[in-house]
Amino acid sequence: MIRPLFVFEVTPRCNLACTYCYNVWKRNGEPSPRELTLNEIENLADSIQAAHPVSVTLTGGEPLLRDDLCAIVRLFQKRGILVGIATNGMLLDRNTAGSLKEAGAGWFEVSVTSVSEDGYSDLTGTDGFAAVKQAMLAVVSSGARLTVSHIITSRNYGDSGRVIDLAYAFRADAVALNRFVPGGTGLANRHLLPTLVQLDSALKSAGKRSLMSPGMTVYAALPVEDCLLQHSDYSGISFGSCICGAGKWAISPAGDLRVCEQSPHILGNLLESSYEELSRSPFVEEFRNNNRSPDCKSCIWAGVCGGGCRFLR
Repeated sequence: MIRPLFVFEVTPRCNLACTYCYNVWKRNGEPSPRELTLNEIENLADSIQAAHPVSVTLTGGEPLLRDDLCAIVRLFQKRGILVGIATNGMLLDRNTAGSLKEAGAGWFEVSVTSVSEDGYSDLTGTDGFAAVKQAMLAVVSSGARLTVSHIITSRNYGDSGRVIDLAYAFRADAVALNRFVPGGTGLANRHLLPTLVQLDSALKSAGKRSLMSPGMTVYAALPVEDCLLQHSDYSGISFGSCICGAGKWAISPAGDLRVCEQSPHILGNLLESSYEELSRSPFVEEFRNNNRSPDCKSCIWAGVCGGGCRFLR
């Protein structure tokens, strides 16, 4: 069995109003899921430990809105589980980053949507670009690894190369490139979906800058179909396959297991059932094998991208 990677959404709360937000509880005015108590998360950590995970990334919402985040990190660290934090950076100062690193956080993923204050505000609804840069400095100062996460939309695709430059200047270890996928709030903002021409432009710019940033890894965190845009055209960028529902899973603030952050389908709750049991749900096999374009079955590149993102269709 493949050792899983878990993305645990520790809270549905957030301090931004991103137009591209994919959180499933922000679709059609659905109520936010409840937030587990620290004691419940300790039980959840036991369930996760039994799955022998590669790692757990704590996200949200915005995870730093939880006052007990250091304690949550320790719950996983003391079980020998590698743990990191994905954050928008608004609340991440040097003291906080240092405390989380001391508690056991090995890496931080900080979201950088634009390289300008106006561009950042346009997509997040907040004038927070200066705080993001301070957050990156705080991570590097703590000694933890820094990954810059950049979402490519129709509004900011021209920024991708400059994001690589910014990340390198701040001594980031890696840059994760994501293309916008309509979900959550983003379902009402499909105009943000980049065209293939815009995505091609963003990837070429990012790849070019990556080649000039030695020691920093740049990768496409969301699969890009090679039949649409040939990976060989983007030197400097690493591409991968969709591993959702196989190697990667999402856990909701209430402890519910899903195949992906984009998927609203709940397989069951990890406080009530084991990962081994839930991961064998018929829904998982259907998601992996059937929820792809019919053309994928005969495509020579299907093994490269895994059929691409199921939620872009």
